[in-house]
Amino acid sequence: MKKYACTFLALVLALALLAGCGSSGSSSGSSQTSSAASSAESQSSSADGEEIPGVTLDTALVELIQFEEPTGPQATISTSMGDIVVVLFPQQAPKAVENFITHAKEGYYDGLLFHRVIDDFMIQGGDPNGNGTGGESIWGTPFEDEFSDSLHNFRGALSMANSGTDTNGSQFFIVQSGDTITEEMMSQYAQVLYTNLAFNQAQRRIYDKIDQGLSQEEVTAYMEKEQAAYDALASAPAPEEYVERIQPALDKYAEVGGTPWLDNKHTVFGQVIEGMDVVDAIAAVATDDSAKPVEDVTILSITISETPSTDE
Repeated sequence: MKKYACTFLALVLALALLAGCGSSGSSSGSSQTSSAASSAESQSSSADGEEIPGVTLDTALVELIQFEEPTGPQATISTSMGDIVVVLFPQQAPKAVENFITHAKEGYYDGLLFHRVIDDFMIQGGDPNGNGTGGESIWGTPFEDEFSDSLHNFRGALSMANSGTDTNGSQFFIVQSGDTITEEMMSQYAQVLYTNLAFNQAQRRIYDKIDQGLSQEEVTAYMEKEQAAYDALASAPAPEEYVERIQPALDKYAEVGGTPWLDNKHTVFGQVIEGMDVVDAIAAVATDDSAKPVEDVTILSITISETPSTDE
């Protein structure tokens, strides 16, 4: 698995170089980590003295808020098979929530399909093309990932679909998998989450190099350094500091299930609080070879409600 991950990193970073900075969709206002972020790894120096930063970790307090009493804005996704109610998390994923709410209020999602449905995995929608190739953010360009150690791809999570680092547009998915992890699997998944985060940060740094106008040779040389740093990281267990930090999430995966390998790859910005039976029903429909429902499953509308009152 590690060899595959390293090869995949080289391939994706090479594609980033060919595509240029326009494919990154990144911005200087990234909210991936808190302002008090810390580096969990010492920097590695290259032959020419340039240092590759270690993995930067979120230092905000970890609270698994997806299972707390809902306090944020809520969205009712009315579908041709029933209603799904989700609570949204604007504090942890402000751009993803703003994007979703604005699209919903403007009717962007009305009439769109759940175009990709895989039982015991997820249901995906939000593409006006109806095949996974389209959609855009409210800003007209992709926006950056927003990862939080307090939000994970548990069963019922509402997450952004993407085509790589910082490529969020309009498409989203709801995790339907109830597969749980065992205690023996926890260290493996801790490393998966950690290397996902390392990959995301490495790709952002390469996009920055491209944005700086470096030559292809210079960017390629830098990519090779990032690859070497990633290879070293992927061959070792996740740091104890990180494992301890996300242990509550691993314990929750063991309890409720989900798709932990998507953490630090897809932004979680909501959680189903009503209608998981509808999600399960949609996931179980007959599909074609591309995972598209044989009979259309349609988003009729998405209605946003204000933050619930805390008054007695």
